[in-house]
Amino acid sequence: MILKFCLGLGIIFCSCKIGILISKKYILRLEELEEFKNNFQIIENKIKYTYETLEEIFCEIAEISSLSIANFFKNTASNLTKEGTEKAWKNEIKRMDSSLTKEDKEALKEFGTLLGKTNKEGQINQIKYVTELLEIQIEKAKNERDKNEKIYRKLGLILGIGLVIIIY
Repeated sequence: MILKFCLGLGIIFCSCKIGILISKKYILRLEELEEFKNNFQIIENKIKYTYETLEEIFCEIAEISSLSIANFFKNTASNLTKEGTEKAWKNEIKRMDSSLTKEDKEALKEFGTLLGKTNKEGQINQIKYVTELLEIQIEKAKNERDKNEKIYRKLGLILGIGLVIIIY
């Protein structure tokens, strides 16, 4: 009897954990979008007030960013001279392992279009445009998180309880 009880609790715990892990992707997506937005503000300020190259700016951002975004900027910086600015940016977005949706990545790709091709004002305007796109994506991500995070957590618990009831 004690073994059945412990096994049932284990099943419920595991299903709850699965629900939490699934809901975590909505939280990670929002965090990544907000971090990208903050990084674009840093890039904008660096372009406005310093004479650093994009490679230097990306390396500095890689040092202060979280792991997946740090790798993104580090890899982009190392490929700038090999592939060219636009191609390096867009290729890294394709290769990036993150919680971002296809729509999020399309918004980020917009930044690479004029990256390094225009004067300061043109690049700053492009950053502002992409920041606005990211704001829209952040709002969508917040709505999805609010809606889906609780659902997956509760669904994990309910499925676990249902599984225990079916087994026993």
